[in-house]
Amino acid sequence: MEMGQEYIPVHKHWRLNERSYGDLVGLNKKEVVKKFGKDQVKRWRRSYDEPPPPMSEEHDHHPKFDPRYRFMLDEIPRSEALKCTRARSKIYWDDVIAPSLRSGKTLLLVGHENNLRSIIMRLEGILPEDIINLNLPRAIPLAYRLDKDLKPLPRMDRKMDEATGMLNGTWLGGDDAVQEILERDHKQVYDTSIDHNLEKGSDRNKWRRWTEMAIGEPEDKSFDAHSRSHVHRNLNNNKFGAPVQSE
Repeated sequence: MEMGQEYIPVHKHWRLNERSYGDLVGLNKKEVVKKFGKDQVKRWRRSYDEPPPPMSEEHDHHPKFDPRYRFMLDEIPRSEALKCTRARSKIYWDDVIAPSLRSGKTLLLVGHENNLRSIIMRLEGILPEDIINLNLPRAIPLAYRLDKDLKPLPRMDRKMDEATGMLNGTWLGGDDAVQEILERDHKQVYDTSIDHNLEKGSDRNKWRRWTEMAIGEPEDKSFDAHSRSHVHRNLNNNKFGAPVQSE
């Protein structure tokens, strides 16, 4: 509404779903680290071609229990590596995303971390042996400018981003903020000495200031006042205490 574009078309497709973690779906990440070790879990989560253990037919989260997938169960693997996710996202890129970009449209891709990693891997030309080092924060926009061949143009500072050291895109929250979140998320998963949620202790006012900086000030001051009041109430009610989980 702030942009005056509340009727932007929204398209959904299963090829942009998060990768299947197989038998690990629904488990606590830290408990999985304790059981299998940090190195193994990192390979399952971030490597290119090492999928987790396959999902059993009796698993509570098996897609056969979801009516949306009842006619396509043969197309859904029991477990996926990033390589598999990249193969299906490539079809949607070629059929939908690339033609839209070539027609001059500006797109906002919203998805889970590993599917976005598969698309960024394609955009940036990241090698399979290097993709294990790319992590993405949740709910922070990454903006790209592309040339006529849909290749990333350099950032304004002509450098790779400082948060990951691998990307030509620009984090709308700033590299420092993203790096801080990535370090926190790494500790949340792999540091088994931490037994509490690090996101719940974050400064809510800091998050509010970041969103205002990223989104900008609304032109309609009456809406601005209403929005600020609404956001303030929601923050106090703990509805915006942490970004939406992507995995």
